[in-house]
Amino acid sequence: MRPVDPFDRDRDDGLSSHHIDTHDGDAPLSATSPELSFWDHLGATRADEYAREDILTGVPLPDVVAVAPVPLSSVDMAPPRSMPQHGFTRLDDTLRAREAASWSPDGAVGQSADAEIRTRPPAQRTAQPRQPIAAPPPVNSRPHRSAAKPRRRSHLPSRLSYRIQRVWLTPIYRRAIKIGLPIVACLVAAALTLSSEDRRLAMVAQAEAAYSAFVDRPDFMVSELRLPDLAPELEDAIRTALEPELPKSSWRLDLDELSARIELLDAILVADLRLMQDGVLSVSVTERVPVILFRSAEGLEVLDIEGMRIGFAPDRSALADLPVISGQGGNAHVPEALDLFDAASPLGQRVHGLVRVGERRWDVVLDRDQRIKLPETGAIAALEHVIALEQAQDLLARDLIAADMRNPARPVLQISEGAMETIRAIRSQNTEALQ
Repeated sequence: MRPVDPFDRDRDDGLSSHHIDTHDGDAPLSATSPELSFWDHLGATRADEYAREDILTGVPLPDVVAVAPVPLSSVDMAPPRSMPQHGFTRLDDTLRAREAASWSPDGAVGQSADAEIRTRPPAQRTAQPRQPIAAPPPVNSRPHRSAAKPRRRSHLPSRLSYRIQRVWLTPIYRRAIKIGLPIVACLVAAALTLSSEDRRLAMVAQAEAAYSAFVDRPDFMVSELRLPDLAPELEDAIRTALEPELPKSSWRLDLDELSARIELLDAILVADLRLMQDGVLSVSVTERVPVILFRSAEGLEVLDIEGMRIGFAPDRSALADLPVISGQGGNAHVPEALDLFDAASPLGQRVHGLVRVGERRWDVVLDRDQRIKLPETGAIAALEHVIALEQAQDLLARDLIAADMRNPARPVLQISEGAMETIRAIRSQNTEALQ
């Protein structure tokens, strides 16, 4: 709807100058309206100023076509008779100056008009009678105003860019975009890639081929085995355990597993394998030291200090310097047996060995089928007691079968049947002599 023209003399609606916006500004004449009002001038002026000052972002400047200047004397700018004239003095002067500057090609007329208005005394700034507006010239004769003054782009952010900037300034959103979004993208890409079984198998095959091409190079191949000086039987056993693994790349050799395989041999305590230059696998072993012979159902076993079997002895004479033990569970108490052999050393060659009885105590076996029965606890003290009696009274030189020391407080001597007959004969002779 077109705004009401307060300067229309044909209307008398009682409007006063107090209801009129007396804002000054240039008001270009419209080329499509035969008669322009004050509001037409003011609306076009304010829209042009807003667009120039970037107040309305995105509002393009209109392509205004200049018209021929109209003499100010022909424009009737006087207010209607119902409105006082003192309210339009400044408005009339301003409109005249702006209009003259707008329609001059170089703006010189407008500048001179503005200067004239500023220098004119207030008493001379009176409104002129309103004159009819002249008809506009033909359209073809209007110069293009936009070519004289180019439009300026707005530097204010748009609503979308402002909201994006506020989101970016929020720490949680910034971390989610910078850290979370790449991680999620990588996980999604990995899931999509690994979702196909054929693709997974192809990736595994490619990885294995690349690994094999690297580790199976000739520079990494181990083909020679170096052993220390060992018994022929032990050396053959070690070669039998390791040579099937050669030649093989050093990347594929599990030295810990090979060491454990060698340590399974009875005679090996510790095995140490090292990779040397020129594809050599060096083996150093610590052999178990035989300390005792154990007679079992399988044969004559050679044991070390821990009771581990080293091997088998063909007969007693093969390792005559080693003591012999027997009995169930005897191989689990080798250190105790060795202590008893040390304690029985005064008996010399008369000691044949030890027998484990009931998996709880020992018997010392002597020559002449004599035995010393030792208790479960304090066996060494009981054995030393018997040795002291032997040294004092030749106890073991008599016709004795066993010295029972299982109860150290009450020792028992078991003699042979011939000794018992001799004792009975002596007792009977003594009885007859007394009668």
